[in-house]
Amino acid sequence: MKVSISLPDELVRYIDERVENRSRLVELLLQGWRKQQEQQAMVEACLLLDELSDELADEEEAWQQAAITDWEASGS
Repeated sequence: MKVSISLPDELVRYIDERVENRSRLVELLLQGWRKQQEQQAMVEACLLLDELSDELADEEEAWQQAAITDWEASGS
């Protein structure tokens, strides 16, 4: 697919002096950007899972403590 973008002349000259294929450069840069975005989304998802896991562990500990307290109060 073809896409048209506007760049300052100075930047185009700079690119042309350093690469043979502008389109390939843009493709590689966008692929790198996409990979970075996906990795950031995964990091955020992992942090959320860790937070939820900690909350569930705290809740489970509270339930266990309540069960022990009830058991002790019942004299069993």
